[in-house]
Amino acid sequence: MFLTGPLAHLPTAVLSAIVFLVAVHMIDIEGMTRIFVEARAEFWVALLTAATVVVVGVEQGIILAMVLSLLDHVRRGYRGTNAVIVADKRKKGWQTVPLSAPQQIAPGLVVYLFSHSLYYANVGQFAEEILRLANDQAQPPLSRLCVEAAAIGDIDFSAATTLRDTCTLLKQQDILLVFANVSAHLRDQFDRHGITEIVGASAIYGSVHAVIADHEDQLGTPEATTTAGAAGQAVP
Repeated sequence: MFLTGPLAHLPTAVLSAIVFLVAVHMIDIEGMTRIFVEARAEFWVALLTAATVVVVGVEQGIILAMVLSLLDHVRRGYRGTNAVIVADKRKKGWQTVPLSAPQQIAPGLVVYLFSHSLYYANVGQFAEEILRLANDQAQPPLSRLCVEAAAIGDIDFSAATTLRDTCTLLKQQDILLVFANVSAHLRDQFDRHGITEIVGASAIYGSVHAVIADHEDQLGTPEATTTAGAAGQAVP
């Protein structure tokens, strides 16, 4: 390499200082600041990775970054921010409200928005929240619970088992569990895991609007709920 000969005569401390200064100038302070403000968890992953590279080595730093990133991904899916979809009468559309304040979008119907794929790490939260909504002392009593499944891209074996058990528990309470916005891939998984067989093919809808329309038809009172929840507004 160029000038390696003269550099060999420099003291080790001087070479270390040169390498250190080069490394410091390579740090994107502005970028790290933005990460800290916008994504705190990713900032700590980047900082720990950089510290590991300096103290231990590059290879170990890369491995640590991969492990921490995977753990952060699991953490995000483990406790997702889910909600209930309700009518927004002011805007003649739909909005989401926290699970702590559930509301029926139509008499006897609650729409539950789940925000992540279903797998072993978060299916416990899913079942817990579903059963909590089912046991809510609302009037009129709940007869149908819809899962807005647009964000559910996948479902693993453990989640499928828990989902089947949850469907059975709701049936015992005379509550029908239905699904809206189920993708073709998720529908295939429902078929393979026996979920479609339990809930019935008629319990899988193309949209939340279709669920509401069918529910109103069953009640025979289409005027009972918001007709503002038209397809394509707020939630498809």
